[in-house]
Amino acid sequence: MVDTRDLLARLLDEKKLSYCQDCGSCTGSCPMAKALPGRYNPRRLLQRVSNDLPELLRSEELWLCAWCYRCTERCPQGIQPTEIFLLTRNLASSEGMIPRNPKTIMRQIMKSGRSVNVPEDFDEWREGYGLPPIGATISPKAIEEQRKIFGEELLRRLEA
Repeated sequence: MVDTRDLLARLLDEKKLSYCQDCGSCTGSCPMAKALPGRYNPRRLLQRVSNDLPELLRSEELWLCAWCYRCTERCPQGIQPTEIFLLTRNLASSEGMIPRNPKTIMRQIMKSGRSVNVPEDFDEWREGYGLPPIGATISPKAIEEQRKIFGEELLRRLEA
């Protein structure tokens, strides 16, 4: 099996990255950069992956990518920022560096099957709009399936 750091090194082509710093197509097309201009910048994130990886692994910025693939589709250098960010996030996770917010969301998913808490009276509210009920949680069987998808190692990290 290929190591995450090896895959990341293969994607980080230094020559392409040197051209990358002058372009900005990734940041210009990124919806998260538009929504969080002071907090998220894909071009800056790429620089940090190659120049400041240990500090980046502890950063919440790494977890803000929405995986829309616009940066990857628009990159004239053929750099794959989305894949680089995913591998970097996997590396952070494998080293136990999951920030509070993603950890909270994953715990909520494991508890209810949803990324946000659904109030008990939510179905009454939906009924008022003519929408079908969804219930406060998904079925126990579906939650168990999610636990399998998350895997035991990730579950241990979430409980830490």
